[in-house]
Amino acid sequence: MNLLIAIDGSEAALHACRLVAGYAGARPTVRITLLNVQRPPLRLSAQPGVEQSVLEGALREQGNRHLEDARALLPSGLREVASVVRIGPPAETILQEVRDGGAAALVMGSGRHGPLGGYAMGSVALRVAPAAPCPVVIVRPGARLPAERGKTLRVTAPVDGSQESVDAVRRLAGCAGLLGPMHVDLVHFHAGLPLAAAILPPHDDVLQAWSGLETDAALRLPAQILSEAGIAHAEHRLTGAADVEIAAFARRQTADLIAMGTRGAGAMHHLLLGSVALRTAQVSEVPVALMR
Repeated sequence: MNLLIAIDGSEAALHACRLVAGYAGARPTVRITLLNVQRPPLRLSAQPGVEQSVLEGALREQGNRHLEDARALLPSGLREVASVVRIGPPAETILQEVRDGGAAALVMGSGRHGPLGGYAMGSVALRVAPAAPCPVVIVRPGARLPAERGKTLRVTAPVDGSQESVDAVRRLAGCAGLLGPMHVDLVHFHAGLPLAAAILPPHDDVLQAWSGLETDAALRLPAQILSEAGIAHAEHRLTGAADVEIAAFARRQTADLIAMGTRGAGAMHHLLLGSVALRTAQVSEVPVALMR
């Protein structure tokens, strides 16, 4: 299994590396690639200056220093570790590396200090997560890491009835060989009835929401997928706003990971991802796996 870790020298990226370093599963089957992407040098003038090759050499040297720091965190039990420095636009270059290397998962930090302070959620990770053909695990600096990665894992999986959330659960089940034994908490958040809906004559959609049919429908197929995969799970029906409650629910359940779907890679993807998944990744106390 190929794991790609994006390393940019930030504490968030190093913490992402610590997540992989603690993997206790089938280590001989895991191949790790540490990737550093340097932005191309910016030419402000057409006048002769430092040669392009010299600039690129300096960038590669800096990238290799970042990779050395990351590599030092990995234990010897993870034997196959490659280090790669690329020069190019970060998001596009990371995605190309994912495709070329057939990565089973991409792990990256969620630094929130702007484009010069790591792969900020608002820039690179936001563009990578919806477009990546593999799960993207986002790790905040200081996030609580699972104690036995690859041995036991408690996962919070929000579902909302959309095809994206069903696909996320299906992909999570497909990662069982990498993640090891799991207990998955499927959770559906019901927003509750606004005042107008409560006092006006009910429509079909209001009746479905009020009766719980909407929640039952959202949970049915994900639960079936996990049952067929032999993965232990529980169903939770809660009232509240998903964008503020997912991380809190995961904390109450002492979850090791949150796994949730993303929606596409078009011009509007940043709005769709940002509505729930991005906010969850920004506030979660544990790593968040975004799955398309």
